Amino acid sequence: MIIPQFGVADSVVVIAYVAALLLPGGLLGFVGGLRGWTLVASAPLATYAVSGIAGPLYAAMGIRWSTVSWALTFVVVIVVVAGVRLLVRRLRGAPEPRPEIPPWSLAAQLAVVAAVVVAVGTGLVVILGGIRTLGAIPQDWDAVFHANGIRYISETGDGSLYGMGLTNWYEPGAPPIFYPNAYHLLATVVHEMTGATIPAVLNAHTVLIPGMIGLSLVALVRRFGGRPIVAAAAALAVVAVSSVYDLLWRGPLLPFATGVALTPVLVVLVVDMLDARTLRSAVRPALLFALGMAGLLCLHPAILIGAVLFTVPALLQRWWSAPGRAPREIGLLLVAGVLAALGCAAQLAGTLSSAGNLAAISWPADLTASTAVGQILTFGHGSDTIQLWLTAFLVVGLLTYRRLGALRWVGFTAAIFGVLFVVAASVSAPWAKTITSLWWNDRWRLIALTAVPLCIVIGHGVGELQRLVVTALSRVADAARHRPPEALPSQSATTQRVLAVATSVVVLVLFVVLTNGLYVSRDQARMMQNSGEGPAVSGLEIAGMQEIARIVPPGERVLNDRGDGSTWLYALTGVESVAGHYDGFRTGPDAMLLAQSFNRYPDDPAVRAAVQQLGIQYVQLDAGFLRSDATRAPGLTGLEDAAWLTVVYRNPDVVLYRIDPPGAEQETSAGSRAGVPAGPLLSDGSG
Repeated sequence: MIIPQFGVADSVVVIAYVAALLLPGGLLGFVGGLRGWTLVASAPLATYAVSGIAGPLYAAMGIRWSTVSWALTFVVVIVVVAGVRLLVRRLRGAPEPRPEIPPWSLAAQLAVVAAVVVAVGTGLVVILGGIRTLGAIPQDWDAVFHANGIRYISETGDGSLYGMGLTNWYEPGAPPIFYPNAYHLLATVVHEMTGATIPAVLNAHTVLIPGMIGLSLVALVRRFGGRPIVAAAAALAVVAVSSVYDLLWRGPLLPFATGVALTPVLVVLVVDMLDARTLRSAVRPALLFALGMAGLLCLHPAILIGAVLFTVPALLQRWWSAPGRAPREIGLLLVAGVLAALGCAAQLAGTLSSAGNLAAISWPADLTASTAVGQILTFGHGSDTIQLWLTAFLVVGLLTYRRLGALRWVGFTAAIFGVLFVVAASVSAPWAKTITSLWWNDRWRLIALTAVPLCIVIGHGVGELQRLVVTALSRVADAARHRPPEALPSQSATTQRVLAVATSVVVLVLFVVLTNGLYVSRDQARMMQNSGEGPAVSGLEIAGMQEIARIVPPGERVLNDRGDGSTWLYALTGVESVAGHYDGFRTGPDAMLLAQSFNRYPDDPAVRAAVQQLGIQYVQLDAGFLRSDATRAPGLTGLEDAAWLTVVYRNPDVVLYRIDPPGAEQETSAGSRAGVPAGPLLSDGSG
C-alpha cells in the first residue's frame, strides 16, 4: 500500500467540497422532511439538482454564475420550501406518520457510521495513493474537457448548457455542443471558494466518489429494512471493487461516476413517495423524487436511464406482492416524471439534440460471453487477477438469497446491467450496439453499474456469516448449560445485543483482513495507470505552460497540437488554445486547416487567413502525446527549421514559437533568434 501525500491545503479543498455537497442539499432535504441516512445520502443529489437547474436558467437571464449567486439560490429555495411546508402544516395540520422501518439500535447505527467512515477513508487512500498528489493531472481523454469547462464557467460566469463546448468548438457557424453541467457548476464554486488549481478541484471530488457510493448503499439497505451488518458490509465491499475505480482513472468519467454513486438514492426517494398513504402525504416525497431525477439528469442523461433500470426490479417486486398498488403508483411516477421534465426542459432538449452523437462511438466486443460472465462473478474485468474474497462472499449471499427479504430485487438489477455488459463485451451485431448505445457501448461503464447492486449481495453474504457465528455461539452456550436446541434463544435481550454487535465487528474486520485491506494495493495500482509524469502532461510541460501564460497577451489564442498535452493550457493558465480537447470531431474549418497545413503559412493565403481569423500569434508544441500511437499533426511538422517562426520559450518538453510576419528579416538559428538555449528538439512522433 502506498501512503499518499496529503497536506493541510489539500484537506481544506476536500473539506470545502464535502461542505458544498452536503450543506445546501442537506438543508433543503431537512426542510423538505428528509431525515436520517436518507437525508445525508440524498444531500449531494439535491445540491446537484438545484445547481444544474439554476446555472442554465441564470445564463438565460444574463446572471453570472458565481459562489454568491449559487449560495443565494439555495437560500431562496430553502426559505421558500420551509415557508410552504409551514403554511401547509398550519392549514392542513401535521402530516401523516411515515411507514415504520425496523429500527437499528444506537450501537448498530454507530457501527454503520464507522463502516462508512472507513469506506470514505479507503476511497481517499486508494485514489490519492494512485495519483500521489491532489493536484495531479488526470492523464486521459475526458478530464481535460471537464477541467476546461470549469475554467470557462469560472472566467465567464456562463452557466449555460452549451457554453463549455466553446472551449473546443468555438468557430462561427459551428453547431452548438450540449453537455449537462451540474458537476462543473458545483466544481466552479469550490474552485472559487478555495482558489485551488483545477486539477486539485477535480481530484478533491474524485476521492469522495467511492465513499458516496457506500453511503448511498447504506441508505438503500436502511430504507428497505435491511440489517445493519448488510449495510456496513456493502459500503466496505463497494470501495474494494476495482471496476468502481476504473471509472475514475479511465476517462475519467467524473459526472457519470458521480451519477452512479447517487443512483441508489433515487430508489429510496421512489419508495418514500409510493409508501405515502394519501395523495396529500405523497406531494412532499413526490417533489423530492422529482428533484432527485432532475439531479441525475443534470449530471448525466445516461445515468437517469440507468437509474430507471436500477429501480424497475424494486417496483416489480413491490407490485408482484400487491398488484392492486400498481395503477395508483404508476400514476404518481408519471406525475413526478412530468415535474422533473418541466424543471429540466433545457437539459432534455439538449439531450435529444445530441443523441445522434452516440453513433460516432463504438468500442470493440472482444470477449466471449463466458469470459464476460466470469469477469462479473470474479470481479476481474480489465485485469489478469480476480478479487477472490468478494466472489466468496457473493457466493454465500447467493446461496442464502431468500433471506434478503425486501432487498431481493437487487439481484435482478445486477442481472439487467450484467446482461448489457455481456452484450457490449461479446456481441458485435448492430442490435447489440443499439441497446448499449446509451452507455456509448462502453462495457467499463456497464460493469460498474453491475457491481454496485452486487455489493449488497456481498454484504448479505457477510451478514449471513455473522448470523451463523451467532447461532453457533448460542448453541455452544446452551449446550454448556445443558439446554436443548429448541430452547433457543436463551440469552437476555441485552446479551443478544452485545453478542450481535461483537460478532458483527469481528466478521467485518475478518472481511477487511481477508480482502487484503479491501484490496487497497490492487486498486491503487489501477489508479496509477493515468497519472504522474505523462503520458500527455509532464511537470516540465506544466512549468512551460505557466511560462507561456506570462508571454502570450490576454485574449490571444495559441495554436497547438490536438494530440499532445497542450490541450490543458486553458485549464491550467486561462490562455485559450486552438485545440481545447483531444476530440477533433466537428471542429471548425479554420482549426482543421491549420492542423493539416499550418507549415505552409508563408505560401498559402488560406492558412494566413485562418491564423488571422483565430487571432493566433504563437504556436505551442509539447513532447507528450495522450495516445502511444499518436503522431504530430501534419501541419505542425517541420517547424523547427521554419525561418518565419521565432522560439520565445523552450524547455525539454515544451516549445513556444512566435509567428513572424511574411517577409520580415529572420535569423537562421532558432536559439539565437529567441535569445534562449536551443535545448533538445521535440520529436514529431509520440512523446
